[in-house]
Amino acid sequence: MAPPTPYSPDSDRLEAEAYIERVAFGSDDLSGVDASGSRLIECTFEGTQLSGADLQSARIMETTFTTVNADTLDASDGDWQDVSVTASRLGGVQAFGSSWSRVSITGTKIDYLNLRDTRITGLTFTDCVIGELDLAGVRATTVIFTNTRVDHLTLSRAQLKNVDLRGAHLGQLTGLAGLKGARIGTDQLDAFAPLFAAHLGLTVQD
Repeated sequence: MAPPTPYSPDSDRLEAEAYIERVAFGSDDLSGVDASGSRLIECTFEGTQLSGADLQSARIMETTFTTVNADTLDASDGDWQDVSVTASRLGGVQAFGSSWSRVSITGTKIDYLNLRDTRITGLTFTDCVIGELDLAGVRATTVIFTNTRVDHLTLSRAQLKNVDLRGAHLGQLTGLAGLKGARIGTDQLDAFAPLFAAHLGLTVQD
């Protein structure tokens, strides 16, 4: 199969409701682009500037994002399938109310990732640094963290199945009851013992 064709702003107009298939976006500055409701299929983004891009309600399939940069990114209400994000730098990412299937994020730093009320089936974080990860209200199946730091994890109202947190270096945790269905390590259990005690109304004394 031939590789994706290089992006041409004349023929490959990335705009609202656009249909883009097998296009390679390079170090193009797409800051502020309105691609809401678009369909991106088998595309590549490498070194692309996406600050302020609007991908709301976009359907993105079999697409890779490598070394992309975005201070803010709106990917809310989207449908992502077989998408990878690698070695990228992202600020605030709004992806709430979405559907993510087989998404991998590797070697990426994210200040804030909002996945509230998202349906997730297959999501991996590998070698990432995340300031705040908001999973409130998610319905998530098969989520795996490997050597990933999460400074603040929110799990309020989360419904988890086969979620492995053992490879996550967790800081603050909100929504303790949302851990049901997750797998944690003994070191994490020890670290969160005070939170468990407070959640159960226990007084721990020697």
